Amino acid sequence: MTNQLICSLPYVYSADMMNFKHLLMLALCLLALLVAPGSGRAVVLDQDTASSSEGVRAVDGGRAIRPTFVKITAAPPARVAQIRGTTVELECEIMGSPTPTVQWVHGSGQTADWEDISVNVISEDTPTSVARVVTRLVIDRASRASQSTFTCIGRSAGQEVSSSTTVYHVDGVSHLGNFSDMPLLRPAVAVDSMFKNLKGARITLHFKTLFENMGSTVVLPCKAIGRPLPEITWLNEEGNVVGSLQDPRFRTLPTGELIITGLRWADMGSYTCVAKNVLSKDESETFVYPIRPN
Repeated sequence: MTNQLICSLPYVYSADMMNFKHLLMLALCLLALLVAPGSGRAVVLDQDTASSSEGVRAVDGGRAIRPTFVKITAAPPARVAQIRGTTVELECEIMGSPTPTVQWVHGSGQTADWEDISVNVISEDTPTSVARVVTRLVIDRASRASQSTFTCIGRSAGQEVSSSTTVYHVDGVSHLGNFSDMPLLRPAVAVDSMFKNLKGARITLHFKTLFENMGSTVVLPCKAIGRPLPEITWLNEEGNVVGSLQDPRFRTLPTGELIITGLRWADMGSYTCVAKNVLSKDESETFVYPIRPN
C-alpha cells in the first residue's frame, strides 16, 4: 500500500494498531506526510538509495526526501479584550516538517520578552521529524496603550506562517462597550495577600504530537512559567514517572525537556508533562510515534 510506504511503519497489522488512539495517530501521520506533496523544499531523510513513492521523492542520486511544510492548525483569536488586572492567554498550534520554530512577537516585530510574558522558541532539532507544536503567550499585565498586537510565527525549512491577535485593554467590565462580544480569557482569581507575589504553574510550550525516525534522539519540550518556577515531571501512559532510574534511555533535563535516546517502536505512546509549584499544577500530553527511516 502507498500509505504504508509513506510512513514506513513496522507491524502495521499488529495488535497495537487496534487501539483507537494509535489508529488516529497513524491517520495524522499520513495526513502530515501528504501535505503539499511534491511542493516546497525537501529534506534528506537518509543516505540510502530509495525508490520514489507518493509523499517521498528521489533526488540527488536516489536519496529519499520528504516534502517540507508548515501550517497553523489552531490559530489564536483575532481579537481579545483584556480587563486591566486580569490575565490573557493566547494559544497557537503549528504543525510542520521538519519540526518548526515557533515564536511570539509584539507589535511590528519586537520579540515579546518582558517579565510578564512568556517567550516560546524551539529550533529544528532534526530534519526528519514531523511535529505539532502548542505554544501559549501569557499576558499578566495589561498595557497602558488602548490596544496591542501579538503575532504567532512558525518557520520550517525557509517557509513561514503567522497569525496575529489584537488585544484591547479596558479598565473594567463597564468599559467593554464595543468589545463585549470578545472573549475574556482566564479572568483574574482573588489571591490571598500573602501569596500576591506568587503565580500558579502554567505550561507554555509542548509538542502535541511528534513523528520521528526510530533510532533518533528525541527531545520533548515542556516549558512552564510560575513563581516559584514549577518543577517538571514526566509520566508514561501508566502514570509512572519516566526517568533514568527506570530506563537509562529516558532522562529529564533541569530545564524540563524529556530526552529519549535511540527511539524504539515500543516507545510509541503518550507522555505527560506535569508542571507543579506551591500554588497549582498544569499538565500537557505529547504523543510520540516512531517511524522507520526510508
